[in-house]
Amino acid sequence: MKKSTLTLAIMALMGSSTAFAASPNVQGSSSNTSGVETGESNHILFGGGNSGVALNGASSYIDLAGGPINGSNNAIDDHGNGAIMTPADMGLFGGLSVAQVWKADAAVNGGGSTYANFAINSVRQITTLSFAPQFGGLVIGQVGANSTGSAADPAQPLSVGEGVYFGEWAPRADGTPPQDSTDLNMASSERTVWYVGDDAVDTNSMPTAINATYGVIGINGVGTTAGGSPDNPNLYTGTLTASYSSGSGSLSGSISRGAASVNFNGTNIHDNGRFSNGSNPTIEGRFYNGAEALAGIYTGSSGAADDVAFGGSKISGTITP
Repeated sequence: MKKSTLTLAIMALMGSSTAFAASPNVQGSSSNTSGVETGESNHILFGGGNSGVALNGASSYIDLAGGPINGSNNAIDDHGNGAIMTPADMGLFGGLSVAQVWKADAAVNGGGSTYANFAINSVRQITTLSFAPQFGGLVIGQVGANSTGSAADPAQPLSVGEGVYFGEWAPRADGTPPQDSTDLNMASSERTVWYVGDDAVDTNSMPTAINATYGVIGINGVGTTAGGSPDNPNLYTGTLTASYSSGSGSLSGSISRGAASVNFNGTNIHDNGRFSNGSNPTIEGRFYNGAEALAGIYTGSSGAADDVAFGGSKISGTITP
């Protein structure tokens, strides 16, 4: 009975009743596979073959859209930002505090009329359960549908099958987690940045030419002084320009947050849908959805605290299939 109740609690939290068809080409990466591995979701409760993450050495990948994103949104809709999720919140017995959850939106327009929109979900785990992912904090950025004239309110994430996700993970801190805190333990030296998408561009689907500008945000240290609170994260923002033809090209521009910035000049676009800035890259990522979106990670030289996960969508220019 105890195991059955806890299973139902996790299913409620993660929204496991949501079912999706498998995505066409799930691909991604992370800065530390001991913390986060990316792949097709195959968890027994929240799988489906879409963009997933395996956290902290777990053997299965949890579906991002059908799991933590859906569960967080349900709790926030019922109880507001910063809600404490319990089994009772979903009509179950008991008052077990499972997680605290937040949501925020962001937009970048680069001076034009088209806005790239984003949703950011943050989850702080309180109670660990053996069959659920184990972590201290998980922040999930999602590329949303573009809007014209103003930022979307709220942002509308891309549908499953086209989803593009990026973010950060941190392990649990020592001791008993508090009931109410915005500290996701992102100051941990084990903090990991990651990205993954449902429909990655590869050699077979790489466009003939790309001449486009992307509105981009970067996630770094949500819940810390620099990274802002989970309900109002302090993000990197900027625009990147892709110029690609005849099997090669470049990605230029920068994203910044105050005095800190990530410069993409010298980043090469490859004919397999990937981009990187060298043989031992500090910037790596790939295009998704026919190059209408992109995501990746920057791994700084000063340790995990500097690492940034980024994602964006095309706000101007042309893509030739």
